[in-house]
Amino acid sequence: LPPRESLNDLFEKPVLTRDDRMRLVSGHSASGCGGERTVCACFRISEYAIRQAVGQGLGSVEDIGRQLGAGSNCGSCLPELEALLRQSPDQGQ
Repeated sequence: LPPRESLNDLFEKPVLTRDDRMRLVSGHSASGCGGERTVCACFRISEYAIRQAVGQGLGSVEDIGRQLGAGSNCGSCLPELEALLRQSPDQGQ
């Protein structure tokens, strides 16, 4: 999810735009990507969203691709996804 303050802004709107909905499902804030860099350019998936998903139990690049889409299109972010998985506390580091 985007940062809490970004979610609060969305709840104050009477109607969400298409861009608002896309940012919400991709883990981006209204300002772009919640202060985090984008890892998957194809689907605009932030490092924050990937770290959150890994923290919730996704343990492989394939899991990330199924859940978030990251790494499932052009594949240029696969090395970064693997590095994020290795950095996860659940992976022993």
